[in-house]
Amino acid sequence: MTEHGVHHDPSIADLFFPAINFLLFALLAWRMLGGPIREYFRSRTERLRDALSAGARARAEAVALRAAIERELAELPAVQERLKADMRETATRERDDVLAQARRFGERIRGDAQLLAEQEVAGARRAVRAEVGDEAVRRATELVRGVMDSGDHERFVREFVETARVEG
Repeated sequence: MTEHGVHHDPSIADLFFPAINFLLFALLAWRMLGGPIREYFRSRTERLRDALSAGARARAEAVALRAAIERELAELPAVQERLKADMRETATRERDDVLAQARRFGERIRGDAQLLAEQEVAGARRAVRAEVGDEAVRRATELVRGVMDSGDHERFVREFVETARVEG
């Protein structure tokens, strides 16, 4: 079999030059990139600290919020009872107000009805009086005509004319 490449034993130069090359690269990288790398890690550390403190603040706020919610949930039955009592009180007050207003309206309606009834009665009385008066005049006229003769008639006319002369 034939070998494709030449085989030789490694020498110190084969290891020394790449090592120097790597050291030069590392020195150059440290020299050129040292400041930016330090700044990157410093700012990263600062961001991590800020994030951790923000997380701690958020956790503390969440704990406080949870405690407040638990207190409110514990107080919820009492709040419900107070609301029910307030609603009952308001409903009772509204009912009393509506009943009082209905009573006032009822009194006003009764008063108006009584006034209207009195006016109707007074009107009916006037109508009855007028009708009775008209009927009395008609009957009196009939009676007078039945008992009066032409001489009485002339005597009444003469007395009327004399009375009109004296007054006039």
